[in-house]
Amino acid sequence: MGRTNLDERQLQNKHKAGNQAFILLAFLLLADMGLQNYGIHWLEYPLSNYIIFLIGVGSYLVRIIWNGSYVGPGSGNLTANGRSLLGAVLAILVALCVITAAWMGSSGKTSGGTGAGPVILMISTAVGLVILGTVFWIRRRNNREEA
Repeated sequence: MGRTNLDERQLQNKHKAGNQAFILLAFLLLADMGLQNYGIHWLEYPLSNYIIFLIGVGSYLVRIIWNGSYVGPGSGNLTANGRSLLGAVLAILVALCVITAAWMGSSGKTSGGTGAGPVILMISTAVGLVILGTVFWIRRRNNREEA
């Protein structure tokens, strides 16, 4: 079996996780709309939808990796050290973007905006790091059971 091919069980797990993540996302958005109708604003408008989106996508990603149903982009001839180096370079680029955005956009507020840009950037970085940490932990756990 090729690296990008999944067996029947993995495909079923992937589809099941995708369907459940979609339903979770839909119900969280409906709950947010319902709360706003009653005057409860747990976060400002774009930030609340962004957090709900991150929860839905994060749960999907963690579940498909947990079940061993994740097929990442083809790595070609990259070795484990090459992938680690590529991940480190990517992490440095993300950190530089966050630092630059925090430095340049002190207020981040436009004439019609809410000024939630830096907050969204910081939250997305934090959530990305949590997801990467979870993915790393799951891969180590799965590889330990196979050895």
